[in-house]
Amino acid sequence: MDHRALIFYGISIAAMLCFTPIASFAVERTYDCAAPENRDKPTTVEILLGKKWKNRDAEVKQSFLTSNESLKVRIKFFPFLDPPTNIGIGRCVSAEEARLAIREAIRHNGGVDRLIMQDIMPHHWVKIGTTDTSEMTWIPISPEELAQLTDPSLTTEQFHDLYKKLARQTEKKQPFGMGSIKREEPE
Repeated sequence: MDHRALIFYGISIAAMLCFTPIASFAVERTYDCAAPENRDKPTTVEILLGKKWKNRDAEVKQSFLTSNESLKVRIKFFPFLDPPTNIGIGRCVSAEEARLAIREAIRHNGGVDRLIMQDIMPHHWVKIGTTDTSEMTWIPISPEELAQLTDPSLTTEQFHDLYKKLARQTEKKQPFGMGSIKREEPE
């Protein structure tokens, strides 16, 4: 094949890529927790514990399984003193399971003072004391806000609306230590 044919094919492929509608590449799909194929997925709780719990992992697992046998519990151990006191809750986790996870996070890790942004959480997961997410996604929470979140009268939908509101960045950090910008409240 001569060089003219190669140039022609190269230009043809480049033109196809340039003129293909961008919308066909950016199809946004929403995850439906109530869909039949998603409804029965079990919730996975991943907890990072301090070394003081090293030989008591069966006790920790049992504390999660007492109320709901469908939870899957994965235990990891933090290599240093104590793991972070954060929690992330996916949007398909029931309010009852989420409140249980918060109680156990307080019991095993000494508290919860940061929420992980829900947008980056797997839908059916709870992560307690995790270090596998960026610290930029850990949003500080006050004890009063945590008390609101653990209110037993909240339905699952109300719980997740409140969680999403509390786990929202209120300011955007600018690069190179240039400060931060206050974000506007959504309407």
